[in-house]
Parts: sequence; C-alpha cells; structure tokens
Amino acid sequence: MNFNTNKFDIICNTLDNGIILINKNLEVKFWNHWLEIRTGINSSNIIGKNLIDFYPNLDNKKLIRKITTALKLNSSTFYTPQISKFLLNIELGKITDRVFDNMQQSITITPFDLEEELVIIYIYDITMISEINYQLNEIKEELEEKNEKLKLLLDTTMDAIILFKDDLIIDCNKVAIELFNYNSKDELLNKDLKKLIINKKILEKVNDKPIEANILREDKSSFKALINIKDTLIKSQVFKILTIVDISEIKRKENLLAEQTKLAAMGEMIGNIAHQWRQPLNIISITASGARIKKELGILSDESLSDSLKQISYTTEHLSETIDVFKDFLKENKEKSLFNLSHNIKNNLSLIETILKENNIQIHLDLDNDIYIYNFSNEFTQAIINILHNANDAIKNNLNNNDTKIIKISTRQEKHKAIIEIIDNAGGINQNIIKKVFEPYFTTKHKYQGTGLGLYVSHKIIKMSMKGTISVSNKKFIFEDKAYKGAYFKITLTAN
Repeated sequence: MNFNTNKFDIICNTLDNGIILINKNLEVKFWNHWLEIRTGINSSNIIGKNLIDFYPNLDNKKLIRKITTALKLNSSTFYTPQISKFLLNIELGKITDRVFDNMQQSITITPFDLEEELVIIYIYDITMISEINYQLNEIKEELEEKNEKLKLLLDTTMDAIILFKDDLIIDCNKVAIELFNYNSKDELLNKDLKKLIINKKILEKVNDKPIEANILREDKSSFKALINIKDTLIKSQVFKILTIVDISEIKRKENLLAEQTKLAAMGEMIGNIAHQWRQPLNIISITASGARIKKELGILSDESLSDSLKQISYTTEHLSETIDVFKDFLKENKEKSLFNLSHNIKNNLSLIETILKENNIQIHLDLDNDIYIYNFSNEFTQAIINILHNANDAIKNNLNNNDTKIIKISTRQEKHKAIIEIIDNAGGINQNIIKKVFEPYFTTKHKYQGTGLGLYVSHKIIKMSMKGTISVSNKKFIFEDKAYKGAYFKITLTAN
C-alpha cells in the first residue's frame, strides 16, 4: 500500500463516523478511534483479523458481494442490512425513552486500492434520525387512526358537512354526497358554494345560529334545509364549514299538521255558517211569505213591497259576506299582502260568532282601526281563530252557565310594532303545563281543551311564517268593576 499511514490515521481518527479499511476477504486493515470508543474493540486487537471473528452474526456473504461490486465498478455502493438497521451490533446505553437498543447505521462502501482489493467502509450513526422518523411515523399512524375515527364520526352524523376554500368545495362527508344525489366525493369537489344556496344573501355574513334555506342540487331539484356557516382558520388560511340538515320531510309533516288543523277549523266554521244562515234564511222566508200573503189579500202597498225587498236584499248581502270571509280563509294564498288588522280580526270573529253566542261569551273589542300589516293575512286568520277556539273551549270547560264569560281583544301600535292581546276569564292555565301549550298534541295529552294542534300551529305561523313573537301567561284584569283571571296571549308583528 503506497500511502502515508500517519496522515491516514490522523484524518480517519478525527472523523465523527466509523472508518474500516478492509479487503474483500473481510480482513481488517484499519479500525478508527470512533469505532474503538463505540465497540470497545481496540484497533490493535482487530487489525489483521477477520471481521467475522468479532461479529459472527454479520451477513458476510452480502458484505463480500457488496465489496466485490464496489471494486469491480470502482464506485461507491450502499450496504443495507436485511433484518437489523446496522452492520456492526453496537449496543446503546440504557437511556429512558430510547426507541432502539442498537445503533442505527448508514453504511457506504468505497473503493480504496483496486490492486490490493481494499475498500473503506464508512459507518454513520443515524440513530437520532431513525428515532425521529420512528416517532414521526407513530404520530402519523396515530393521526391517520384519529382521521379515520373522525371520518367515521362525520359519515355517521345526520348533518351534511362541507368544507370550502375560496367558495369552492375541497372536502365533504358521506352524508353530503348522498344528500346531493352524487355517487362519489369527486363529483362534489370544486363546486361553487354560491350555486348550492338559492338565497345568496345568506352567504353575506356568518351566522351564529342555524338558518333556513333552499338548497339546489345539480339536477335543479331543491330542498328545504337548516344550514350553518362558520369561518375557521387553518394554517393562517380562512375556510368555511357548511353544515346542512335536510328538513324537507319535517316541513312536509308540519304542513300536514297545519292542514289538519285548518280542516278541523273549517269543519267547525261550516257548522257555524249553517247556524248563522238559519236566522237570515228564516227572515228571507218570512219576509217573502208575508209579501205574498199581502199580495193575495190585496193589501200589499208599494212601500210595504219596497221594505220587504230591502230586507231580503240586506239579508242576502249578509249571507254573501259570510261566504266571502269563509272563501278568504280557504284560499291557499302564500303571498304577503297589506291588510287592515282591525278588519281582519272582525272577519275572524264573524266566522265563529255563532259558537261564541251559543256559549254566551261576550266579546269586548278595543281595536286601533289604523294599523296595517304587510304579511300573510290568511295564516294570521288561522292563528287568531285557533286562539279564540282555545279560549272558547277553556270557558266552556271551566265556567258555569250562569257565570260571566268574556274574551277581550285589543290592538295597539308601539313604534313599528303591532301588539295584539287576547285574554279570557276562564281562570288561566295550570302553571305546571303553561310552558307546553305550544307543543303539538299537547292538549290531548294533558286534557286541556282544544284541537291538540291549534296553539302549536298558531305559534308556528306567528314565529316562523310571519316572523313575529307570541307568548302566553296568566293575567288578572278588571271588567265592569269586577276582577277576573285568564289565559293572556300576546302577539307582536311588524306594522306598516
């Protein structure tokens, strides 16, 4: 070997990695200081001896093959152990939280002297990197497991969850895919948020509470949904999280409930009309018969005939008005219109006045005739009639025939709000159940007289459709110098 041994020793012993000078028969020619410290084998003990004598578990066939290849190609090659991550079994000190018991090594074989068939084996300690990679891999597996659990949780929820970046869909759960009638997530990705929601104003601000909206599918079909849009910050980037709950079936059932209540009210009003028509029809019959008899007796004067015809005409107009009010109630008009509050309430009373009179109920009105409301007049009619029916049933159930029976209705305007107050003198509602009167089917369960759906529908109409408020409490009041107590309903709507 024609090289400066001293210089070679100095260089190799100052490097921070293992250096072995070895021939293809695995006879050690040099063993640096780094290896002496870490293996406990002194260079004088190993130089001139075979590496296998010190490391019998070494894969000598593979190592010889790698050395031969490096010499033949005159190029560096890498040695990668098949089982362990080391060439030389160098045990590590007992350190807490140590991942490996042995030094993890990266091995490079470089030709040194082709004539003497010598190579240098470089051994690099990569234990710290291996431990970091091991820990990172554990964290990765843990995160993947948590992601799978989260994905499973998101896919089993009833809510469709969609993640947006710059108003484009970047991720969603399985429920969202099914809700929009897609077969895979890829079909929903990169869709524009603005194309999903019909009312674009909803997107202008982030809402703290869920709001109702119409959602549009790709096939142009739409459905009612409760949605919630939240902004969230991920790695300094703003994302939108949209949650959607399909409420089309709930809406359908609510509409059925409302229709059921309306049909029940309609049946009662048809009975009312039959009662209300009985007297006018008798008047028409008596007036016509009287005129005919007078004519036959020759005593029918022009003045008497004119009076009879006026009476018949007036009575007929009254019958016609009753039919018109009833027809207005039956209209499926879902458009808002401007209506006079006082006129609407009086029409409502005319539809049920026969029932109220049969129960000897006095109606006391204190109405402001100048209040106008731009809203759903037919739905307001249904809400008021339901409350009046409830008051009628409560009076009928709780008061005796000889008792004074009162329903007071008053309206007033406070700034831009119309206040409607309805109170009866039936004694009020039991405090244990008063908070439940707006629940569906409450009355049948708790035996508080009513339709079972009426007050629930009234609450839904005032709050959801007309965007107002409705409350109920027990209240004492004075009427004709006498104290009474009853159920007090207060409705607040926007006035024009």
